Amino acid sequence: MSAGHSHEHVGHGHAHTPSADSLAGSPKARRALAFALVLGLIILTLELIAGILFGSLALLGDAAHMVTDVGAYAIALWAAHVARRPPSATRTFGHGRVEILAALANGATLLAASAWILIESIRRLIDPVEVDGAGMSVVAGIGLVANVLVVFVLLRSASSSLNMRGALLHAVGDLLGSVAALTAGIVIAQTGWERADPLASLLLTALIIVGAWRLVRASADILLERAPVGMDAEQVSAVLLAVDGAIEVHDVHVWTMSPGHTAVSAHVRLAGGIDPGDALDAMQAALEQQLHVVHSTLQLRVDRGSLPVETVPLMAVADAVEWATDHVARSNPDLSRSVIAAAAGAATIGLSGSDRISPVAVSARTLSMLRRPSPD
Repeated sequence: MSAGHSHEHVGHGHAHTPSADSLAGSPKARRALAFALVLGLIILTLELIAGILFGSLALLGDAAHMVTDVGAYAIALWAAHVARRPPSATRTFGHGRVEILAALANGATLLAASAWILIESIRRLIDPVEVDGAGMSVVAGIGLVANVLVVFVLLRSASSSLNMRGALLHAVGDLLGSVAALTAGIVIAQTGWERADPLASLLLTALIIVGAWRLVRASADILLERAPVGMDAEQVSAVLLAVDGAIEVHDVHVWTMSPGHTAVSAHVRLAGGIDPGDALDAMQAALEQQLHVVHSTLQLRVDRGSLPVETVPLMAVADAVEWATDHVARSNPDLSRSVIAAAAGAATIGLSGSDRISPVAVSARTLSMLRRPSPD
């Protein structure tokens, strides 16, 4: 007779949830964004006026990037404040993903602005226009100093959030734009070669497109709940299976909550006799130490295994009922002992006319009766 097997399910959620400040950036980072926003507005106004007056595409292109930058700083600052809101009953992970949406929007606006500059640069290479190189150089030099200051302030904020990375990418793009515009202005002022202006814009656009595409891809990966680079479900399974007592891992999910904050969920089957609490602590410690997982939800199932059938002699009816009740109860802990005993008593009917019967036979008939579907 096979006594079957039973399982104990232990659903346990345990999290090292990232704080709102770690997702949103420190107060220092938010102050840096506010500073960048104000200075960006000033430089935008200056470059726009100068680009129109001097006919410089490089300045106008940099001003176009400043439009996206000012918007990027505003979005990033708003997202950083929203992300600090605590979790609620309906937003249990908090508002950290708002920053990811902001980063995606910033990357997309960079790509859009770069596309416009690319088209206009090609047009001006074919048909150059007159540019005031000296005036362009002066304004570009002022913009360069301002952009160096913005980049320095944002770098000092020491924030690793994707939102801040997007804002910093905009600032670096503007810094490169100022360098390109300054170089083109000097070349035009010294040589009169007008094509230096659109060529500088093309170089700037190529550099920005690469960074913007990486930002968009990283943001999209997080929103699509992709596993972080360098980690997959097989690695998570291997770490969990290395814990003593784990015999099977399935239904594994790995995703990125925000850059540097990885979450994992999985179902784990444990060998019989393993304490679920100890196993859970060991698994979560292993995930955190080896894979730097900050949030894990593991559902454990304790496999009690198949109970071996004992070779026993014939017993008196009462003893056989008691033995069968104990045997069935051990393999089916979810069943009421009184129900099992009643079924065991009924199972003795018709087994033998003797006063001694087989307890194994009683146990088998008891299991059969308990598993028989009840009539509707």
